[in-house]
Amino acid sequence: MSEDKSQTGKRLSRSRLKLGEEYRILGLLGTGGMAEVFKAEQTSLGRIVALKRLKSQLATNPEMLERFLREGKSAANLQHENIVQVYQMGELEGEHYIVMEYVEGRDLKSAVKAAGPLPWKIAALIIREIALGLSFAHQRGFIHRDIKPGNIMLSHKGEVKIMDFGIVRRLDSDLTQTGAFLGTPSYMSPEQLQGKNISPRSDLFSLGILFFEILTGDKPFRAENESSLVYKIMNEKEPPVRRLNPEVPRRVARVLKRLLKKDPAKRYESAAELAKVIEHMLGEDYVSMAGEEIAAYLAELEQRPDEDKTRKSSEIESEPAQVELKRKSVKAARTTLKKETGLKSRPKPKAEESETRWLVQTLVLMAMTLGLILLLYFLQAHGWLKPLALLSKILH
Repeated sequence: MSEDKSQTGKRLSRSRLKLGEEYRILGLLGTGGMAEVFKAEQTSLGRIVALKRLKSQLATNPEMLERFLREGKSAANLQHENIVQVYQMGELEGEHYIVMEYVEGRDLKSAVKAAGPLPWKIAALIIREIALGLSFAHQRGFIHRDIKPGNIMLSHKGEVKIMDFGIVRRLDSDLTQTGAFLGTPSYMSPEQLQGKNISPRSDLFSLGILFFEILTGDKPFRAENESSLVYKIMNEKEPPVRRLNPEVPRRVARVLKRLLKKDPAKRYESAAELAKVIEHMLGEDYVSMAGEEIAAYLAELEQRPDEDKTRKSSEIESEPAQVELKRKSVKAARTTLKKETGLKSRPKPKAEESETRWLVQTLVLMAMTLGLILLLYFLQAHGWLKPLALLSKILH
């Protein structure tokens, strides 16, 4: 922790954070749209924690307060190695706070920003760990609704942890249709954007966008405005991942393609299924070394000479905030962009055509080989190969 940041933390602790003697503020970790996060020491237990405080100007907003409290309560009910643990939440002198596990490391967004595309095996390991955490949450009836790189922490020990359950939704929730729009637009599923019923498979679509981003260094859907973005996510196919990163194996590209299916029923049935698919793809031996492999990658990342090893609060503030999309954005995506594009089908990219052609050629060759084997078997069974062998001897 730098000296400046420590001084900032002390100043904030004296002026705004009045939580008694239980927590000693060590520094400011970051500032988001809703809250400030501090590194603190819980003096009674002598342990380092992350203390998240709702901004004072939002404490009087019932919706923001409910969202903040929901994050604490939801995460407190999800004790899993791939989910940031909540120790305590409360309110003191009008200040609402959540005390969480402190993860020594960096978030996935800053890792991609620093290094660009991750090695595909490291990326797959991270996706498997996130899938395990999501599976645990889904089995207990929680949908995260805001899976993105900024909400995934990587520890120096190689741990992968999901955080920020501020807009989590219960499967049995009676939230209004408007509430279904909450999230970060670039990572939202088509059904989430349209305000339809969401399911655990909605989180899988968001995970697919995250997977694409850490493999290529860029999001699959980009647009100049919200309406265009909504249209692209709902109607257009993602660019072939292998065109942007040829090192990604075809089997990984197929996993990604399934995650990004527009129809939820065509995605993986569950996060648990996805985790098993990745484990089978990487092999049990490599998966068992997940912690060591991720930790080694982070250590290598920290040693890069031009790497900015601290995530500045200004970077956090510039992140896309969790927004509530208006229905007019969805309508605009269906109307104005229809006129602009005429709903013309996109020509297949060359990389996709090449992969399709290779697959067809392989299938044709396999069919011809099988046909030849069956023909030889048939001739042998009827004794017709003997005359052919005799004729061959005569000719030679």
